[in-house]
Amino acid sequence: MHDCPTCRVPLHGYEEVCPSCGTRQRVRRSSSSLLNAGPKKPPINLIPFVIVFFVLVAGTLIMAQSSWIGQVMTRGPVEKDPLADLTVEQARQMLTDQINQNLTAVGATGKFTWTVPGGEAPDPTYQGPLELTIDTELSEPDLRRQIIDPVKQYMPKAQIPTLVMNDAKSRATWTYSVQMPKQAASQPVE
Repeated sequence: MHDCPTCRVPLHGYEEVCPSCGTRQRVRRSSSSLLNAGPKKPPINLIPFVIVFFVLVAGTLIMAQSSWIGQVMTRGPVEKDPLADLTVEQARQMLTDQINQNLTAVGATGKFTWTVPGGEAPDPTYQGPLELTIDTELSEPDLRRQIIDPVKQYMPKAQIPTLVMNDAKSRATWTYSVQMPKQAASQPVE
């Protein structure tokens, strides 16, 4: 506010002419040009941009879960194969021990015969593939599944491509075969 220089009537500052005496007034703006450089712009509404951002992030996460990236993120630690560290001798020993336990569980005994695929008896330290023949007497022929099924996993590691089970009581012979894993290409051929 200021007073009119001619009649001393208080003025508000926006009147161009004094209402009392009619003298022209200088109109002064109260704001400085440094703080208010121009007309005030309306503010931007950021909510739509925030919503679009969160929708894009959620969509990316959903799509990533169905891709290989999501599978890598959600899978747990890679479990090591417990049979990978076994030697051939250890795998053969585990196989025969498990078969003996299974035979004892069904009330039977067995005789193990190891042969080389050509038919000759092997050296005890033979490292190549062997065939195993088990001669036994089972009270019921279906008990063979309880004896052999739990040990099939050891057959490739023990290098036993063929396991033959002979049941003298029912005069039956069952042959179990597995595909042997191929030798690694990096191993030298002798």
